[in-house]
Amino acid sequence: MIKSIKENEGIHVTGLADILGVTKGAVSQIIGKLERKGMIVKDTDPRNLSRLSLRLTPKGETAYQYHEELHQELDGLFKAALEDATEGNKAFLKDFLNSLDGKLDVYEKEVRPDRWQK
Repeated sequence: MIKSIKENEGIHVTGLADILGVTKGAVSQIIGKLERKGMIVKDTDPRNLSRLSLRLTPKGETAYQYHEELHQELDGLFKAALEDATEGNKAFLKDFLNSLDGKLDVYEKEVRPDRWQK
């Protein structure tokens, strides 16, 4: 959520829920936690005074930077691990991950739709 706020500064709860594909209630709960931790602030949207816009605090910016650096490190680890893999192993991994992704989609839509629907 911090990344989405960083990349869409001034976004409001509904817009964030749309981007993340979750309910406004779920976003509001997490926003409350992030606000209590000093990661974000809510400002009145000057274009719509009944709407709150979200932005990161300096602490939130630091968390965002740390998260991005962590992703870069992990990407490097994955790339290094795959350099030694055979083409057959890479093909297996690709097929496995595609299959898992499909099964997760089915789970999300059919097995537990109550958790994901807006």
